[in-house]
Amino acid sequence: MKNLVMGVLLALLCSTFAVAAELKVGEQAIDFRLKDSLGKEYTLNSPEFMGKVLSIFYVSPAEKDMNAHVEDALLKDTGLDRNKRYRGLGISNNKASNWPNFVINRIIKSKQEKTGAIILVDNNYTILNLWGLKNHSSNIVVLDKERICRYIYKGKLPAAEVEKLIIIIKEYQVK
Repeated sequence: MKNLVMGVLLALLCSTFAVAAELKVGEQAIDFRLKDSLGKEYTLNSPEFMGKVLSIFYVSPAEKDMNAHVEDALLKDTGLDRNKRYRGLGISNNKASNWPNFVINRIIKSKQEKTGAIILVDNNYTILNLWGLKNHSSNIVVLDKERICRYIYKGKLPAAEVEKLIIIIKEYQVK
């Protein structure tokens, strides 16, 4: 009986700390609940994101410019319907940084001004654990309107992949 109780307790403990499987293309993204730097809470179903394709940049503050060339390409592309069908979203992996919050908040404000994206803060590896992304790096995820992953890249996106990313966003913004 003692072994049975210990086994059940161990199983419960393990399930409490379980990490979701890695998000893959074709799979539905697990929803989250995160706040921006001003404390406003967002989920994948927030009104700002409903019915829109999302390009999500999940970034450690130290790697904030790793995929700046991708941000620039997205900003320059006039075929993206930013009014109704497409939205950029940044998520700052703050737990991966030892930088003070005021420094991270300045970075977030600067990125928001440059890109027009909503930027959320992840202080507890929420997205890293839910989606199996790469820590201390830059990750790019594209979700369609139904929150199915259509593209994922971990690390610095090669220049040859940027056009592929934009084509995928355009394809799903009209579906």
